[in-house]
Amino acid sequence: MRMCYPVFILLLVLAGLFVPACSAGGSASISSVAATTEGATPPQDAAAFISQAQAAVADRNWTSSMLITTRGLAWYPENPDLLCVQGYTFRKIGQFQKSVDTVSRAIPLDPKAVRFANRGYGYLALGNYSAALADAQTGIGKDANYTANYAVEALALQGMGRNTEALAAIDQALAQDPNSAHYWYVKGRILASGGDCAGAKTAFEKSIAIDPDYNIPYPGFGTAQESLAALDASCGPGKAGASPAPTKAPLGWALVVAALGAVMVMGMRK
Repeated sequence: MRMCYPVFILLLVLAGLFVPACSAGGSASISSVAATTEGATPPQDAAAFISQAQAAVADRNWTSSMLITTRGLAWYPENPDLLCVQGYTFRKIGQFQKSVDTVSRAIPLDPKAVRFANRGYGYLALGNYSAALADAQTGIGKDANYTANYAVEALALQGMGRNTEALAAIDQALAQDPNSAHYWYVKGRILASGGDCAGAKTAFEKSIAIDPDYNIPYPGFGTAQESLAALDASCGPGKAGASPAPTKAPLGWALVVAALGAVMVMGMRK
């Protein structure tokens, strides 16, 4: 039994090393790591942390992205790119308020259009449409060619019941980037909410054709496949919003009546 104590102690030490590293708590992890960075030399510059975090995001490895940005922010707590990547990661794992709070720290440091779209999607996830709309419009004012803000604007307007304006906003995004699966999906959602089943179906199908596995902006947003299935269920024959079944043209009925009359006349002559 005495031989087990060193092993038990070693396990405790290893647990102490790995638990902080795996935490997705963000600010708490940064504080604990920061305590060990005072007076030390950073292991690498901020650009290296940013590059590694962006690679993790490209792989949708949110755990790795959170770990890298937490380590990077311990050394460079005022780096807006690291803050925004971490805010984006928080959004992808469903921590919407933390996402908004983290990106809000970055915006005063470097108020690029992308920062407002990043925070705007966080506000959308929280259901704060007025704040999302304000961010989108600020981002568009800073760079009208950064199309993500038009999608945020469209979704915010849709959430506020302003579908006509929402369609105009997403059409601006599609005019600049017609091959975006996300923008076609957003258009489909807006059309579906307005009862345009045929238009929504076309938009969803375009989104799926461009990228059937596109990365949704936040958990709970739903995929184009799911929305298309729901649309088929709600807009099928006999359902609300469905297109009416085609009817025979009046001329067709006239021909039928004329034919019956001719048969009756012929019968009377016999």
